[in-house]
Amino acid sequence: MKKFIRTLLCCLLLLFSTGMYAQKGLQIASVFQKYGNQKGATYVELSKMLSKNWDITHYQSLKLAKAEKALPEIYRCLEADREHAKKIKEVVTDGQIQSGYYQLPPLQNKTNRFILFRLGKKGEATLIYIEGEIDSDDLVTLIFSKD
Repeated sequence: MKKFIRTLLCCLLLLFSTGMYAQKGLQIASVFQKYGNQKGATYVELSKMLSKNWDITHYQSLKLAKAEKALPEIYRCLEADREHAKKIKEVVTDGQIQSGYYQLPPLQNKTNRFILFRLGKKGEATLIYIEGEIDSDDLVTLIFSKD
């Protein structure tokens, strides 16, 4: 996973407008837009360069070091978007999503789309949007590989 993160950061390509187009119609797009440039946020967006290695054409992540103020909005957007999604894995504690991996309906060109969310023990939250030809099994393998 560390190698994956390192590679993503090395390939950093910020194309803000592409990301908004990629998430057209999704509520989480507003979370990336609103919190992506705030203090304490780490925002990464990669496009096209990942397609050769991982069949991913768009990757967008947002990590908030102190997410307590943003959590109500994140949960609201996540709830709205996951209504139409297939649940791959979800962990809920005391009625709150701690982590979730969801596959959205594919785009018209059959591009798969995924939302990943994780709430850390120290109050940080990570939200990821991925699209491409990668399927859910390969994505889970990629996320949990120990390279």
